[in-house]
Amino acid sequence: MPNKTISVPDDVLPIIESLHVPFSRWVTDQLRRHAAQSTRSFTDQLVADAALVAPEGLTAEDAMAVGERMERSAPW
Repeated sequence: MPNKTISVPDDVLPIIESLHVPFSRWVTDQLRRHAAQSTRSFTDQLVADAALVAPEGLTAEDAMAVGERMERSAPW
């Protein structure tokens, strides 16, 4: 993966230095933690998708969106 460069304010540098881990690892850990906390469980997503189904069924666009969400959150 290519390296990415970001600019941070000077007052943030001491904070970064106090982390005692490489900044890239810290950022990666934070992003993974955020993704894990903000992602619905597979079961919760199935329940939410089922609630969207109207008596007449889903539109093709809605069905595609449901399928894409299920694919992203599937446990396999």
